[in-house]
Amino acid sequence: MSNTHDRRLARQRTHRRSVLLGTVAAIAVVGLSGFAIVRIASGGSANTTANTTAAATSGTSSMGMPIIATPGSATGTATASGVSAEPATWALGRVALDVAVRPNWTITNTGSDAVTIGEPHVQINEGCCPGDFTFQGPTTLDPGAETGLTFELSMHAGMDGPHDMTLHVPVTRADGATDTLDLTVTGDFRN
Repeated sequence: MSNTHDRRLARQRTHRRSVLLGTVAAIAVVGLSGFAIVRIASGGSANTTANTTAAATSGTSSMGMPIIATPGSATGTATASGVSAEPATWALGRVALDVAVRPNWTITNTGSDAVTIGEPHVQINEGCCPGDFTFQGPTTLDPGAETGLTFELSMHAGMDGPHDMTLHVPVTRADGATDTLDLTVTGDFRN
């Protein structure tokens, strides 16, 4: 009888221990979920390492959204037919919805003849909705001359998620030969 009694007590201890561990795990899950909900509701992110914030600049986009400083990192140099563009790539990282960003490039004629920069064409690799291009200077560049190019992006609910775009910028040399500068922009648009 003692052996049966000991086994029953051991089962009861194991059962109590399992219930206690299950209760502690449930409390931890509820607590972490509550923290994430409060963080997201307050404008933060449950994943703080991927959150990129930027201050608003003094303007609004053509869609009426506040323009923020372009987040992320710009790297590399693209070249084609004696023309270079810096950066080659904008990796915007995480960008909030309902704001506008304007990644920009400096295009320089590094060759010995004049070139004409044509209207960029966007290839959407992932995501949607390319914005407007704006040149900050001439599009015909003498040797050593440069111009700026901006590309406005703004996403709202329903357009959220990863975006990957390649900008194909035509370059026409003085002899009529053409080439293309390929520039890229990536970003994860979400709140």
